[in-house]
Amino acid sequence: MRIDIIYGTRPEFIKLAMLIHKLREYGQEVRVISTGQHKEMLKGLEEWFNITPDITLEVMREGQSIAQLSAALLGELSCLYSEEKPHWVVVQGDTQTAFVGAQAAFYHGIKIAHVEAGLRTYDKRAPFPEEINRQMISKLADLHFCPAVSSSQNLLEEKVQEHLIEVVGNTVLDALEYSREKIKAENLFPLELERYFSGEKQTSRMVLITTHRRENFGEGLEQICKAILHLAAANLEVDFLVLLHPNPQVKKTLLDYLENKFPNVDLISPLTYSDFLALLQRSYFLLTDSGGLQEEAPSFGKPVLLLRELTERPEGVVAGCVKVVGTSLENIVSEAQKLLDSEADYKAMQVDRNPFGDGKSAQFIVNRLIHEG
Repeated sequence: MRIDIIYGTRPEFIKLAMLIHKLREYGQEVRVISTGQHKEMLKGLEEWFNITPDITLEVMREGQSIAQLSAALLGELSCLYSEEKPHWVVVQGDTQTAFVGAQAAFYHGIKIAHVEAGLRTYDKRAPFPEEINRQMISKLADLHFCPAVSSSQNLLEEKVQEHLIEVVGNTVLDALEYSREKIKAENLFPLELERYFSGEKQTSRMVLITTHRRENFGEGLEQICKAILHLAAANLEVDFLVLLHPNPQVKKTLLDYLENKFPNVDLISPLTYSDFLALLQRSYFLLTDSGGLQEEAPSFGKPVLLLRELTERPEGVVAGCVKVVGTSLENIVSEAQKLLDSEADYKAMQVDRNPFGDGKSAQFIVNRLIHEG
């Protein structure tokens, strides 16, 4: 049996890496296809997990629209599957790579397995275009590997047959367990940020901030920046580290608002996966609009203030380790200040067990794929 695994972005690869290893461990023929959506961000990551793509597509063009990217992906993958068909195509999450990968497989009569299936906000523009991508993949997929019971319930309500759904937890925790062991064994941390680990700032409280969602472009992102400035001015003893996303629009806004404004606001370039995990572990809490960080941060006991109006990952909110604060300056400042001022509020957002799984998801997926044949 041959299985094609398609990824294009950094989060997709992280969440598929241990599945690739586990399938090969069980003797399955795996062809790894990278579409290169995050080409530069994937280089060190593939080395970290010791995975080399068998096929790399060159679909990215400067300034291209989502429609242009989708058309390029569909053309390349259709040509690929016209030549040779695997038994399964595995896609992950909600990216253009995942959606178009499933679409191309469907057109060629290839079975589709969707990892991290069933997440929903039911607002087609939040997150955009990811919410619709997920819903469309669910219409195409033959197996749905859900991270939680709530996501499986969404699929059941959408009339997906129960025997095609399996709750396996989130594969990001498989990658996290693998990576934490390597980081600890090799004592890894970002050398350019050594001051936060062994230098003059090693005892400071540090708030880690990431933002990149399209629905926050414009006023939402500007409100986030203003909130950071407000917090920095009111808490000069706290460091605020802002990760500069490579998206030009996001990067420009962050630089325009935050660069050289306060000595305790530090703008940092994108980090390797291992360095970022080390920084996550070092942080006090997170301000983020990321999906994956909602899942990873609880394993480190780090509260998450979510810079979005909705989340398709309700488990963190229910468990109390994630709080949805939106992009209002007043809300962000109020909730962040609570965590900085109140030890009780901070501890209330720490959990003993990650609500998103136990790091054994890849094994469950492999068992089912081999059983289905």
